[in-house]
Amino acid sequence: MYGLIGKKLSHSYSKIIHEKLNKNIKYNLYETRSLEDFFNNESVLGVNITIPYKNEVISFCDELDSIAKHTSSVNTLICSKGFTKGYNTDYFGLEFSLKYNNISLNNKVVMIIGNGSTSRTIKYLCEKNDAKKIYIVARNPKSNEYNIIDVNKLKDVEIIFNATPVGMFPDNFANIDINLSLFSNLEFVMDLVYNPLRSKLLLDAEKEGIKGTNGLLMLVAQATKAAELFYNMKYSDKTIEDLYKETLLDSLNLVFIGMPMSGKSFTAREISKVYGKKLIDIDKTIEVNQNNSIENIFKNDGEKRFRTLEFESVDNLYKSHSLAVSCGGGIVLNNENILKLKQNGLVIFIDVPLRVLLNRQPRNRPLITNGNALKLMYDNRYDLYVNSADVIIIKEEYNFNEIREKIEVSINEYINT
Repeated sequence: MYGLIGKKLSHSYSKIIHEKLNKNIKYNLYETRSLEDFFNNESVLGVNITIPYKNEVISFCDELDSIAKHTSSVNTLICSKGFTKGYNTDYFGLEFSLKYNNISLNNKVVMIIGNGSTSRTIKYLCEKNDAKKIYIVARNPKSNEYNIIDVNKLKDVEIIFNATPVGMFPDNFANIDINLSLFSNLEFVMDLVYNPLRSKLLLDAEKEGIKGTNGLLMLVAQATKAAELFYNMKYSDKTIEDLYKETLLDSLNLVFIGMPMSGKSFTAREISKVYGKKLIDIDKTIEVNQNNSIENIFKNDGEKRFRTLEFESVDNLYKSHSLAVSCGGGIVLNNENILKLKQNGLVIFIDVPLRVLLNRQPRNRPLITNGNALKLMYDNRYDLYVNSADVIIIKEEYNFNEIREKIEVSINEYINT
């Protein structure tokens, strides 16, 4: 039996990753509130361990590898002939992810948020790679650690790691009280949370122009190292990178924004077929849920009511994965919509020039009654579209093959960088 042991595992990608690494095995997720009950009732060949059992599981081990000994953290168990050995493959995953992102810890001032098992692994890696200074900050600090309320005072920090579950699904917008703009030397932020793909912390880093990454590559790399132990197989670095990119692409939402009449709905529908994504049209979702047309909602209830319904629709879908989402033209009027859609989505602006839009005939467009209204809307919204977008696709004429090619290139660039 192979699988993952933890308390809450609804967010986990481990089953998907392991069953891609070895198609001949079944990898299970085991939620338990008692390790003793689990090991008394299950016959284990190899298991991974996650929050909150990485330290507690040590008492079930006959031997630890050297990294597990140093960190008092075990995330992989191998059981053979009544003998159980514990390993820390998180160390390899973390090291691989930093190398992939060209991040050196040498002579760097590092802040680690959290003081649990994963924090100890990060600290050990920092020490082995000659970090200049290591701050540990936590809600319940131990000796030589800092309270989280003092986090904004450590202004010489160059690299930040979040080793807590704050911001993890389903509490996607739970927030670490940290103001990244105060850290003038900050170069890199790694949030070990990988669901959502862009946590609140990573979105904040992006806003400040600071490079960041989530914990997905670390997860894939540590899982691959664990799989080598489980199945007595060897995997290349390229296998790890390819599986990471495949997992990221599978998980990613593709979110289309732009002016009315820019072809978002058609583009989302066709791209959903290319990438095997579930299609969501927010305007159509509202019409179905309200049993009413958008035109009538505007006419009878007003724009404010429609924007509330739009916000509720975004709130209902943004935690999901593998969607192709067509947004209404006014989605960018509320920045919270965009922040939510970006957590698991690549936001793609279909940029149709105003002169092209003016040649199209609006139908059932409550806010566009004539060319002047269209121009005013375009002028008011264009910068919002640009600032909201991860990718901008300029569309001067209707040629879907050309648009599809541009979108595919942009998605590949995003996945590869």
